[in-house]
Amino acid sequence: MDTAEKVDWAALNAHAAGRPARRLVGKAISAAGGDRRPGVVLDLGAGAGADSLQFARRGWQVHAYDSDDTLAARLVENERMSGSVAFHHTDIQDVAEFPPAQIVYSTYTLGLLGPEALPEVWAKLVGALPRGGVMAVDFFGPHDSWAELPDVATLPLHEIDAMFRDFHVIDRSVRDEDGRFLAEKKHWHVITTLARKVR
Repeated sequence: MDTAEKVDWAALNAHAAGRPARRLVGKAISAAGGDRRPGVVLDLGAGAGADSLQFARRGWQVHAYDSDDTLAARLVENERMSGSVAFHHTDIQDVAEFPPAQIVYSTYTLGLLGPEALPEVWAKLVGALPRGGVMAVDFFGPHDSWAELPDVATLPLHEIDAMFRDFHVIDRSVRDEDGRFLAEKKHWHVITTLARKVR
């Protein structure tokens, strides 16, 4: 995770603290059955916490994982929520076992585990979901600028589909465009998959 360790995540997350939650949050909740029976969400790489806090506002119990503790300072907002956020200040690859959950959610994070750690963490996340549970995650594709970095996992679509062999894919979107990361230009190739576990 050399690439991830070189990023000033505290500065990045502080800058992102005011952003709205991604629309993927609502899509994941709808795929999991809506707000009638909110359950548990695992948010991997929670960052500044916009998505974790939105899940909690809608009644869900969130386990938020991040190596930066920016989110910890925002948890006073739990007082205005019907759900809750339990923050875990840790590297995702160091988690021995994840709690059972109805939704596994991760944006722009799993690829930073690298090609060696990703399969082991992925198996744990799949194991945390029951049949009917929902996976809403991003992976970096082969066109991404970071594809040349040996410690970042970038995956072609057929490999991502193989990872979802026990799932029904509900929605898939692809971001393949030039952009920026902090002050630098970057080409983003991000494949977002929303899927329900079928076995």
